[in-house]
Amino acid sequence: MDFSSWITVIGTVASLASMAVAIRQARNAFKSSNDAKKAMATVQLAAVAERLKSAQEHIRDLAPDKVTERGFKSGSKIDSVRREFDTAMSALPTSGVGSSARVLLSNAQASLNEYYSSLHQEPNLDEWQTSQKLVQDTISNLTSTASIQGINS
Repeated sequence: MDFSSWITVIGTVASLASMAVAIRQARNAFKSSNDAKKAMATVQLAAVAERLKSAQEHIRDLAPDKVTERGFKSGSKIDSVRREFDTAMSALPTSGVGSSARVLLSNAQASLNEYYSSLHQEPNLDEWQTSQKLVQDTISNLTSTASIQGINS
């Protein structure tokens, strides 16, 4: 083998080694990107769960025995819960991680609307309890999903 053939062989080996290093770095970058996405999802789910705790307090303030008290204004409290629901719904995906919590929250929202409709006559205790239960289920779902996401990151 002459000198130019050795240079070609050495250049080819160096190119192959460089390619292997580049592929390994690309894989590491891809994995890091996925880990960052999972961490962001975990933080977002936990934040929504915390925010829903405020909605839960507002729902407790709308208990049937409280709304029947003289002078009680339910409109602003219902609006507060709806704002909390809207904020949470906009942060939850329609598919993928967190979508099951979105379904639960959507059901809670429907139940809250039914309860609000009943306030002008006899407050519907069942709808109030259902709304409260669904919000709690949503918080539990988000908390456990965020925990699982955090473990898998």
